[in-house]
Amino acid sequence: MIRSAPKLITLLTTAVLAFGFTGSASAVDAARGKLLYDTRCGACHNTSVHQSTSRKATSVPGVRAQVVRWSEQLGTSWGAEDIEDITTYLNDLYYRLPCPPATCPTKTGTLGAAR
Repeated sequence: MIRSAPKLITLLTTAVLAFGFTGSASAVDAARGKLLYDTRCGACHNTSVHQSTSRKATSVPGVRAQVVRWSEQLGTSWGAEDIEDITTYLNDLYYRLPCPPATCPTKTGTLGAAR
């Protein structure tokens, strides 16, 4: 049992990092948004959903509104921070819509997309 303690510590540390319990609580984290999106939405949504020419979201607030809409449809327990993280992830990866600082909080863990 003593030999498994390092494995347990590693597992717990990984879980804490994966669920975003590090960093500033007010910073938006696109990497955390990816984790949330992949876990809850990725099974039904693929790249074509976000790259459609008839997409409904044409602004960052529009992307956010769609995230909120589907969060409610699926009955997730996502809070405001989760919504912002997922919105940032989707915008960084697919939409690349301009987002003024007044609309978009400071980001951490972005996926390398330039704005």
